[in-house]
Amino acid sequence: MSHRRCATLITALVVALAVQDAAQESLSARDDVHRVRRERAMQAAADSILLVRARTSVMTGYESGLRQDAAFYYLTGLGNAVGALLALDARRHESWLFVPDSGRLPGFGAAIRAPYGYVVPGVETATRLGIEHVVLWDDFAGFLDRRLAEDSTLVIRGPFRDVSSAAPAALVGHDEAALWEQALRSRWPQARLGRGPNMNTLREIKDSGEIVALRAVGRSSAAALRAGLSALRPGRRQRAAEADVLAACVHAGADGISFWPWLMTGANSDIGVALQSLADYRFLDMVMRAGDLARVDVGCAQEHYEGDVGRTAPVSGHFTPDQREAWDVFVAAYRAGLAAMKPGRTREDVFAAWQGEFERRRSTLRTAFGRRTAEVALSSAVAQFWQIHGVGIASAEGIVNTLRTGQVLAFEPMLTVDGVGLYLEDMILVTPTGAEVLTTGLPYTAAEIERAMRTSRQTAGGLTGR
Repeated sequence: MSHRRCATLITALVVALAVQDAAQESLSARDDVHRVRRERAMQAAADSILLVRARTSVMTGYESGLRQDAAFYYLTGLGNAVGALLALDARRHESWLFVPDSGRLPGFGAAIRAPYGYVVPGVETATRLGIEHVVLWDDFAGFLDRRLAEDSTLVIRGPFRDVSSAAPAALVGHDEAALWEQALRSRWPQARLGRGPNMNTLREIKDSGEIVALRAVGRSSAAALRAGLSALRPGRRQRAAEADVLAACVHAGADGISFWPWLMTGANSDIGVALQSLADYRFLDMVMRAGDLARVDVGCAQEHYEGDVGRTAPVSGHFTPDQREAWDVFVAAYRAGLAAMKPGRTREDVFAAWQGEFERRRSTLRTAFGRRTAEVALSSAVAQFWQIHGVGIASAEGIVNTLRTGQVLAFEPMLTVDGVGLYLEDMILVTPTGAEVLTTGLPYTAAEIERAMRTSRQTAGGLTGR
């Protein structure tokens, strides 16, 4: 072998080992992150064994791929595990992962193999995950019997509320957490059961890796929003336009959608009406009409994180004069609220800044719809749906009351004025000095939205096939 050939092989070997070492360091860093998260959860529930369940079936929502339980994923990093149970024994600072037998997985059962759905029990998996014990589900009852016998003061915590007096029949079709709680109470009637720590609160401050992921989600979700604006056109079905948003998420590099897009037009733009879509087989589908406004509420899912962003836009591509005035004052109020978002400020502070802009501008409004918009914004009823909520592994991670550095939020004011919905939303990172919008490059004012819609229609037959 020539010296040159030998040197090349040695170089390749060194590079391969370096890559392997880097991958191992990355894996170790990932495991350390989840270990720290589990420790924080145990500190928040120091008197207890905290139970966190993975998704229990591959069948629910399987059309778009498995969507793992947010709390379970946050604490384990296992995006594909099905039917597993994480038990955090706070007093012993031990983590137990109970997994089903491969032939007893819910859904397609034995057809699902590792790493898809099935986690292999044993020491090797435990070492790889940084979890002390990875064992079969059959060991769970014995584990809990043993720990309660050793320490009768332990509290079993989970997503529980007191359903001890509820008849099992009353829980059928209610929710899985309640049925799970009832099963535990039946098997361990003397045990003390209680609510676990608020997992949204534990996930509130994002680490550097999460912020990187959410920046990517912000970019793909912004692309989906632009596609949603482009998809609006009189005579099209809302459903067809919503499909364009799904395609845009995938084209932007995301895995799919955070939630089925809302392109709700006309009367459907009223949030009170739009919510009814969740119980409607056709998702309030309708044909879009000229003159109507649309609530475009979308988000992409990427690397287990989810986005949430939106705008109000005219189906025809042009605001009427009264819609334009109402929307532009709405945008001005939004920007005032955004400027008020700093660490230590409260939801009430942001709300006051938002309302203050309506108060400041109301005397300048000339159209009836513009004046009514200000009137509704300044009424006591406006706070019902106005919100700031967390964004992360789930597109909505609970209402945020006090801003803190490292939060990722969705700032989501909305109004219903004479049956018409007005709505604007961005993903926002709270920084030490203020608020950084992660869903960048999007239009705000009526003129900007019209220009964006006009440009997309000129350059794209694109995703909408026009």
